[in-house]
Amino acid sequence: MLGLFGCDKSGPENVYYGMVTAAEMGDYDGFLKGFTKQSQQLIQSQMSLSEAYGLRNENPVSMLVFSNVEEVLIEGEQAILSVARGAARKRIVMVNVPEEGWRIDVKKLGDFWAEESKKR
Repeated sequence: MLGLFGCDKSGPENVYYGMVTAAEMGDYDGFLKGFTKQSQQLIQSQMSLSEAYGLRNENPVSMLVFSNVEEVLIEGEQAILSVARGAARKRIVMVNVPEEGWRIDVKKLGDFWAEESKKR
C-alpha cells in the first residue's frame, strides 16, 4: 500500500522534524531519538569522530538535517521522505519500529542510498 501521510504526530514527517529541531538547537540526544536503538551508538560515534577531525561533510547532522520535507511516501512499514535545504535535495528512508515508531535505521538508509546512486 502506498500513501501520503498527513498530520499524525507520530508519523515519519513529524518524527523527522523533531530530529531536525533538536539538532538545530544543539540537542543531540533529541536528534539521536530519531534513530533505531541499534543505530544510535553508531551515529553518536560518527558525530564524535567527525567533530574531532573537523569532517563537516561526514557529520550525520550535516548529512541528515534538511529544513523542508517535500514529500512522504509510505509503503507498509517503510517511509521515504524527500527533503530539501536550499538547492540540496535528498531522500531518506525511515522504518516503523514496533514500540518505538518511525526511526532511521543506519543500515537500511545506507542500502537505500546505495540503490539510489545506482539509479543515477
